[in-house]
Amino acid sequence: MAGRLSIAIVLLAVLLGYVYNVFLQRFIQVSGIFREPGSTELAPGEFVVVNGTIGCEDLHLHEPSGLLFTACEDDVASRRKWFPPIEHFANPSTERMKGKLEVIDPKTFEAKVLELEGFSGPFVTHGIDVIDDPDRPQGEAVYIFAVNHKPNPEHYGENGDAKAPKSHSVVELFHHAIGSSTARHVRTIWHPLIVTPNDIFAESPTSFFVTNDYYYTEGLLRTIETVFSMAGWTNVVHVRLENPGSAEDGDGDSAGVHASIALEKLHNLNGLGHGGGGQGEILVTSCSSGLLHVGEVVGEADTGKKVIRVKEVIEFASPVDNPSYFRDPYANGTFDASGIVSSGPTRGIDFLESKGKEFVLDPNMVWKATPKSGKKEKEGDGERDGTVAGGGKNWDVSLLFEDDGRRLRTSSASVLVAIDPNEEGGRRRAWLFLTGYQASNVIAVKVDL
Repeated sequence: MAGRLSIAIVLLAVLLGYVYNVFLQRFIQVSGIFREPGSTELAPGEFVVVNGTIGCEDLHLHEPSGLLFTACEDDVASRRKWFPPIEHFANPSTERMKGKLEVIDPKTFEAKVLELEGFSGPFVTHGIDVIDDPDRPQGEAVYIFAVNHKPNPEHYGENGDAKAPKSHSVVELFHHAIGSSTARHVRTIWHPLIVTPNDIFAESPTSFFVTNDYYYTEGLLRTIETVFSMAGWTNVVHVRLENPGSAEDGDGDSAGVHASIALEKLHNLNGLGHGGGGQGEILVTSCSSGLLHVGEVVGEADTGKKVIRVKEVIEFASPVDNPSYFRDPYANGTFDASGIVSSGPTRGIDFLESKGKEFVLDPNMVWKATPKSGKKEKEGDGERDGTVAGGGKNWDVSLLFEDDGRRLRTSSASVLVAIDPNEEGGRRRAWLFLTGYQASNVIAVKVDL
């Protein structure tokens, strides 16, 4: 009996040692503890600053119109004063919370601020999604879903409750006619399951998914939740509206709102994106774990609720935020550059120290995961060409671009816009648009595919 117990103890110790070693190696890689920031060299004319785009956390390409949509701030210091997603609660004054919806023309690199009709704020922007209006010809009009981190009046009001949450985060729904200068506010959406919303995946004007990226909003437990990938405390919520119209006065922002858990018990579920495998394919990142979950939306026959089934997981060598799918419009029988693009900090280990500083270099890395059937052979070795960057069984992961923080502070979203090969002498290239929640401007850089 004693002999069997000793063998069991030894086997358990070996197993725990293996698990600990794997976790430690992965943590060292993703956090970038020993990583030196790099900076991709660019030729003259291959770097453009998109003026008037401050602190735009998310970025989406609307393929039918060819335009980029984003949600930004009005002041570069806004995120340091109030931004619940990074534990900034210093100034809850709603007078300065004047977020913006903007449209970027990727051909002229000019941004247009949309006038928000029927909406006066406050507006603290975060993740967004953009989908076609199903009642109009494709590319003629869109619905824009946008996260809004408003201060909670129950906490900060005249008779405020210190135990109440500091933020009352909601989702705003807008309607925009392509080419116009306005976006009409349709309604505000709230449900008790929407607690720490980060990003949105919209199916229709009445159905969308939203991530709750943290369980704890601040403090030591929040830090522990960020660092330890075993802390599977976050979820994705499916929200269904009875109609996309304005909320009724009697019920307010929760009128006609139904919600249920679609995905749960995973670490730091964060950015959402539409995949390339059909309308029901969804991309979900576990940001600080450097993981991207490729899933599909399915309806449960017994409950009628929608859930996300993860099909595979792609590993990246850094934290990754809002993902986007690049559909190569110039793909042919010999080369298809389609794939998933996602970005994050080069040294995630520095995040907690640097997030509150005014002047700091936050280097970043942009990754591209390409289906193996369309693999483009690249020479090189080591982490910077993706050979140790991880990947799912059906994907090759490579480094697309990196910056030492001098061109862009933080990178939370990255989108590729293809360039006609005839304009590049036959070379397959694209403009990579990058933005960050603490960046002074969206930037665009020219990259090889």
